Amino acid sequence: MASSYALPKSASRGGFWPRRLQRHLVGYAFVAPALLVLCAFIIYPIVYSIRLSFHDWNGFQLEWGAFVGLDNYVALAQDEIFWKAAINSVLFVLWRTPLEVGLGFGLALLLNRELRGRSLLRTLFFVPVVMSLIVVTLIFQRILEPNAGLLNVTLRQLGLGGLAYSWLGDPSTALPVVIAISVWKNVGFSLVILLAGLQGLPHEVLEAALVDGASARQLVLHVITPLMRPVIAITAMLSIISGLKVFDLIFILTRGGPTYATEVFATMLYRYAFDLNQMGIASAIAVVMVGVIMGTARIQTLLLREAG
Repeated sequence: MASSYALPKSASRGGFWPRRLQRHLVGYAFVAPALLVLCAFIIYPIVYSIRLSFHDWNGFQLEWGAFVGLDNYVALAQDEIFWKAAINSVLFVLWRTPLEVGLGFGLALLLNRELRGRSLLRTLFFVPVVMSLIVVTLIFQRILEPNAGLLNVTLRQLGLGGLAYSWLGDPSTALPVVIAISVWKNVGFSLVILLAGLQGLPHEVLEAALVDGASARQLVLHVITPLMRPVIAITAMLSIISGLKVFDLIFILTRGGPTYATEVFATMLYRYAFDLNQMGIASAIAVVMVGVIMGTARIQTLLLREAG
């Protein structure tokens, strides 16, 4: 008696698994170039830096120096400049992120309305984002130069010479000025993301709130802001990560000075690697940076998930 159970033709012929394997191989082939780039430029440098952080190497010898264990990390923990850089990095993020995201949200609310010249305003606010950072920093160096800078010259011509100041040369004002320049440079990026989020909100909910008699202030605080919370959180996360790894802006403007007033993780890493030729300690700073950035991103992801 013939069995009532029959295999599919593709399986009985042995064609099911070859086709499935072929489909997977095609997918792997498409992913392979991106995976190779990821491994070559991200995974390998991270692993290399972690290994190097446990060695003493000056960067000139072909082989690494002696294995020193956690000595590089202990040296960082005992370095007052490292803690100064850590505090400056935290202050940079704590001040820049609310200003950048807050201004971006306010501008997005403004530009989301029917205004004359709205497209031109959007373009003007986004121009600093696409400008070369070197050009921006050089321009602000000329503006803030204490003797012949545009700002101080203008103040003197207006009879306000008492307000003229060495803005980047004083430890009390250097970091706030750098933060202000960074906000000016990057607020357009936050504006674009938040404006896209505003334009994606359901119009039915907004119209219902207006019909119920909600004022403009109530609409923003109690309807728009809660709906925009995920977009605001993502924008803030991008700003925080960018702030924690800031380098070129501070390096060109102040090089971490005066008296380490603007020293951050990245500028300290550069100084140890290329000025002091202590690659082991520089790699330890890089590992700490990566840990802080990944930890911050993870915490924000969890908070965003709970808020959702």
